[in-house]
Amino acid sequence: MGRGDRVHTRRLDRYMKHTKLALVGGLGAVTLLVGCGGQDMEGFPTSDGSQEQVIARAASYELDTEYVAPPGDPLHHHTAGFAKILCSGVFITGLDADDTAANMGGFISPFDERHHVVDTVIDYERQTVSLTLPDGVTRTAQRYGNQGCVPHPIGESGVYFTPTEVERNLPPAATTPWPMGDVVSDEPWPAELDMEKVEQALDAGFGPPEARTLGLVVTYNGRILGERYDDGVDMHTPLESWSMTKSLTGTL
Repeated sequence: MGRGDRVHTRRLDRYMKHTKLALVGGLGAVTLLVGCGGQDMEGFPTSDGSQEQVIARAASYELDTEYVAPPGDPLHHHTAGFAKILCSGVFITGLDADDTAANMGGFISPFDERHHVVDTVIDYERQTVSLTLPDGVTRTAQRYGNQGCVPHPIGESGVYFTPTEVERNLPPAATTPWPMGDVVSDEPWPAELDMEKVEQALDAGFGPPEARTLGLVVTYNGRILGERYDDGVDMHTPLESWSMTKSLTGTL
């Protein structure tokens, strides 16, 4: 079957075989920052680092407002997110649809809700993913150039904006120093850095295959200290990225 053909399947068999979110982030990887900290605010509990204290400290910042669920069927919303995740994984990252379904985006489309999908259509020509539920509702997401994949409203075949091509405005990566380019410094590291321990930390941070980490990048004083990538992934692979990663990228 050619890449321009439509793929139609009743189910993606591996939807529920794995339920752990792949550990991914911006800059094509998870980025670790060392030495970030903040001061305790007066009137809020401190934390000794234990899980109970961390949870208690987080709970103290909760807003005193009543939660109101978004209107509509939650499963319809979850499935719209699922369509978007599949669309991004297949058409932007270039992952296999089964692996994307099994590992990606569980916090906007819970893994234990994905088995409700009874029909899946992946259209490689139009770059759309359509998921149909038992009640007949179909949620579709489509890629709009470099503006990414966007879920369509129910019953609609497009988005409520005019897609525009976002032109890159960066110098050539091959000749530009990181982080704006791909050139890394070849200066020796400070003597106080134990690179053997750094390698051990990278191995531990990346974890075994069952951890499903796609990428790991560690920086130190504005330089890449080390990086690891899973098979089929490299520093140029666009991976799913959310608010925390955007904050880290902006910090770098």
